[in-house]
Amino acid sequence: MLDTLTKGYLTLHPAAAARTLAHLDVRDLKAVFHAMPRPLAASVIEHMTPGSIARCLGHLQTRAAAEILVRIPSLTAVAALRLMNADLVKVLFSAMPRPAAARLRLRLRYPETLIGSFVDAEALTLSVDQRVGDALRLVRRTGQRGGHTLCVLDEHRRLAGVVDLCDLLGERDRSRIQRVMHPAPVVLNARAALQTVTNHPAWLTHDSLPVVNREGLFQGVLARSRVMTEEQQLLTEVAEHNELTTTRAALADIFWLGVASLFTANSDVAKQRRMED
Repeated sequence: MLDTLTKGYLTLHPAAAARTLAHLDVRDLKAVFHAMPRPLAASVIEHMTPGSIARCLGHLQTRAAAEILVRIPSLTAVAALRLMNADLVKVLFSAMPRPAAARLRLRLRYPETLIGSFVDAEALTLSVDQRVGDALRLVRRTGQRGGHTLCVLDEHRRLAGVVDLCDLLGERDRSRIQRVMHPAPVVLNARAALQTVTNHPAWLTHDSLPVVNREGLFQGVLARSRVMTEEQQLLTEVAEHNELTTTRAALADIFWLGVASLFTANSDVAKQRRMED
């Protein structure tokens, strides 16, 4: 069990703690995570890189690793699962509650280049028949961090529209959400490539956009910050690839210039011998 000072540090500084824990050896890592309550372990480990999360969870008991995985944001969990051994992923899924495992499996089905792979399926949503007062209490209770626009769903989980938080604050508590909502200006398809929306004009006025699948069912929201992060990583990868290609081309030029000089030298020697003969 953790002492009060250590527990307080982990609670108040999870990002700093994550950087420290990521560099511990296996024995110390297992001891620390064994002593931490699962919610605290999840709040710390979500600040690690996907590779570090995969490494840490790979050394923990299956049940403990599964309980931590279901508590961290789904996008973070999916990024870590992509780096794990396929057999380990199956074992972890079997140890999770079925709804949580199904949610993560769905995200893993999308290739890393598609929008569906980056959707936040845990974004807060409202229902058409919900009252404004109940909606505002739900937002306060859940600590909504997905932006100022919320998606409104019907009874079949289809996107009915969106509503702005500022509009809710100006409405009567007993008003229905249906009265306040308006059509979504842009709806993204989960099967579309992420690069197709990186420069979408909607990002100028919206911090997130709703995403649906091919049947029109709501999948979650795509955050503007997520798109910008992935675009920057892609640009970095392209720059590194171009630099590597340029370096290889330069080395190839040097090699073939050397080979050509050898052939030229041999040709000159052979010509000199023929002249002497």
